[in-house]
Amino acid sequence: MVTPTGGRTTIEFLLGRGRLEHIDAATAAESAERVVGRAARRLLTAQGGLAAGDLEGAFAAAYDAYRMAAEALLVCQGLRATGGEGSHMTVEDAICGQYSAVIVPYAKATFERFRRTRHAAQYFDPSAAEISDADAEWAIVTAQNAVVGVQQVLAENPPGLYS
Repeated sequence: MVTPTGGRTTIEFLLGRGRLEHIDAATAAESAERVVGRAARRLLTAQGGLAAGDLEGAFAAAYDAYRMAAEALLVCQGLRATGGEGSHMTVEDAICGQYSAVIVPYAKATFERFRRTRHAAQYFDPSAAEISDADAEWAIVTAQNAVVGVQQVLAENPPGLYS
């Protein structure tokens, strides 16, 4: 598959601002498979956290799996977010712009809810609502659907290198 044309303006903007960078294209497909494998394993960590009653940990691990799966799509294109503040938002913008129509869990509102709630779980915010069992379960199901969606895209119709 050629790189999705939807979101091309966003990708160009993020590259121009130094929020995305090119990585070794020769290993992009193999690296993407490794990253989505990490996402699938992190999902198991989230499920274990939920079973142990660690709702914040389960939510954060589910978010990690969700984000890592998104990063696998970028890696397959020979791209990655540069480190530092705002890197998760960069992944959000890039993936929602390109894949929200193909992988429903990557709708902008879903990614935003996931990212913000995970932030409150990781960095205590006394004004944030407590994470409930239902929140953690939603996070795990959403991450699982995203990981499966990315695995399907990578297996059936992987994106090409971004040029």
